[in-house]
Amino acid sequence: MTAEADALRRVSIVTVTHDSAGVLPGFLGACPDGAAVIVVDNASGDAGADLAETAGARVIRSGRNLGFGAGCNLGLTAAGTEFVLLANPDARLSAGAIRALVAAADAFPDAAILAPLIRDAAGAPVRSWDAGQVRRRRLRRDRRADPWPEGPLCAEHVSGACMLVRTADGLRFDEGFFLYYEDDDLCAEARRSGRSVVLVPAAEVTHAGGTSSAPSAALSAFKARHMAWSRLRFAAKHAGPAEARREARGRLRHHAGKALGHALTLRGDKLRADLASLAGTLAWLRDPDRAPMR
Repeated sequence: MTAEADALRRVSIVTVTHDSAGVLPGFLGACPDGAAVIVVDNASGDAGADLAETAGARVIRSGRNLGFGAGCNLGLTAAGTEFVLLANPDARLSAGAIRALVAAADAFPDAAILAPLIRDAAGAPVRSWDAGQVRRRRLRRDRRADPWPEGPLCAEHVSGACMLVRTADGLRFDEGFFLYYEDDDLCAEARRSGRSVVLVPAAEVTHAGGTSSAPSAALSAFKARHMAWSRLRFAAKHAGPAEARREARGRLRHHAGKALGHALTLRGDKLRADLASLAGTLAWLRDPDRAPMR
């Protein structure tokens, strides 16, 4: 058995879909032969689940949209392999990338999460690793000039667009995050338990970004609302409720100011995003334990 075939035998690929029929054929077509593929369908209104079954994937159909983290947890529980590779349906995998991730997992047994270098649809590398969320907010925003890694490195955060985890660790997403910040939280929990998070540049995966579901104005507002809410839930969990409330007040001023500016300049798309972010912030202040669903 080749090293590549052995690596594929040890991995289940899990993706979570919601109205993802537009990108799912490309995802399934890029999954290498020999790897088990599990598609968790979050109550899609399209034919994506049927398409995945026809392609030979194992499909878990959720009766309602559980959110990204909860969907991943279903796939993690269903997988019977040593490793699970969690990947967004707009990612494009390769046997070589999976082999490199598994080899790194064998080389670094203390690593709970291993992630590839991500390239965008045009092939440009994406800075998909970072400092932890709390520390990241104190760093300058534009760090494009920072050097790129030449080999594996320990990171505080890696993108949830594609990450390898060990089944035996029992690592699970906090299902209180419906969308966004669940990967930040998972990385933080792994590091809190004394395990490491490793970026593996030798493994490269393409990720289009933002195309897992069919785009629409309603979806954009939905994402902005959840981004704002989840940001505050993460702050409350990791920095404390008082700090989260302080941040919420600042975010209200921030989004209100942007909304006013975009209203005056007739930037309707930007205005809708600002108003959605305001709604998400207000929703967290009203009920920090219940994510906004609309």
